[in-house]
Amino acid sequence: MSAPSPNGRFSRVFSESDEIRILRFLIRATKSLSPPITTIGTPTINRIVERLNHRFTPSQINDKLRRLRDKFRKHVNNKYLVKTHHDRRLYKLSRRIWGKKKSPKKTDKLRGAETVESGEGDGDSEKYPYLVAEFSRVLPDNEVWKERLKGLEESKLRKMDQEWVLLKVEEAKLVAQKAELVHRQIMEIMG
Repeated sequence: MSAPSPNGRFSRVFSESDEIRILRFLIRATKSLSPPITTIGTPTINRIVERLNHRFTPSQINDKLRRLRDKFRKHVNNKYLVKTHHDRRLYKLSRRIWGKKKSPKKTDKLRGAETVESGEGDGDSEKYPYLVAEFSRVLPDNEVWKERLKGLEESKLRKMDQEWVLLKVEEAKLVAQKAELVHRQIMEIMG
């Protein structure tokens, strides 16, 4: 929501941190309800206003929640719109509020079995812990690489994971050499 400023331009009423705080407060206020939450009552809006120290009116909060819900729906329809770190955080929080409740489907289980039999990668991250750990560290909020893993062949994934294992072994050797060097030099200095 924007308000006209003295120079005629629109300025933001809510900062990015305000948006995050509003969604977190809403999650706490509605934690007894299962998603998707379809309506948000006046008492919930008033609690959010109180937690934000009455900096915003209930109508501003209600309008902001409507806009955040609309933005979430756009992100659901086109995941490529989730580009910035802030948008990813909004998407994850919004999914907890307005996302569909996930339940395992038979078709997903069957499709997973078919891909294993056909030799395609099943994207099972538990089979490749080193690969997944490194990508999770480098791209913590990016879900695209997880989806792309599912399309790779198992042999390729195994090879990539093994390369990370070998690199970790080399790293451990270097750390041990460094510790040995430090120890030796300390002994020389200290006499």
